[in-house]
Amino acid sequence: MQEYLNRARGGRVVQTPFLDAEALDELRRRAKEEGLHFESFGGLPMAERQVAMLFPQNIPAVSDPTKVAFIRFEGDLEALEDRLRTLLEPGAMGDLEEMAEGFLLVTTPKGLKLLQEAGLEVREALPEERPKSRERTRSVVVPSLRVDVVGAKGFGVSRTYFAQGVKAGKVRLRGKTASVKDELTEGDTLMAEGLGTLRVRRVLGQTKRGNAKLELEVQR
Repeated sequence: MQEYLNRARGGRVVQTPFLDAEALDELRRRAKEEGLHFESFGGLPMAERQVAMLFPQNIPAVSDPTKVAFIRFEGDLEALEDRLRTLLEPGAMGDLEEMAEGFLLVTTPKGLKLLQEAGLEVREALPEERPKSRERTRSVVVPSLRVDVVGAKGFGVSRTYFAQGVKAGKVRLRGKTASVKDELTEGDTLMAEGLGTLRVRRVLGQTKRGNAKLELEVQR
């Protein structure tokens, strides 16, 4: 992380790999302390993993370095994720989401090219295939149904950040102040001050690894 900050202080535009929400929060904080501009791009609304761009004050703006790919794949979300990890470096993978006809993956132009060369049925997603609004339905896989786990995943923020909001009394579940150990069930609504509302539309069952697969409706 310090290397990115040093290069940006030297007058360069610096692009990071895809980072999770917690690393993004820390890099954003440190960039502000250094007097650097910070922007992040996740390709999809409420993306959990994003590419950060650091640049000095004399540069007014930077462009989005991400690509949203549409993938047809015979298998579930976890099987595709395993396949992608054999083809791409960890820093080239952003959010991966299941849709009706296939999957959406946020990656880089280089990552998209590598997947095409590997023989996957993949192309750049069409504009109408990409969710655009801050209100959307998304399928997610989570290790547990705890409030802090589902809330962080649904809103695309770090678990630490969301847990802090829960402990501060800013999150409500079933109309009452939530605790981090509370668990959501199908039909539950979670309201997070400053983030929005999340509803568990369906619990789709367990994956082969024992994780829970949920369909969430998120409004921000």
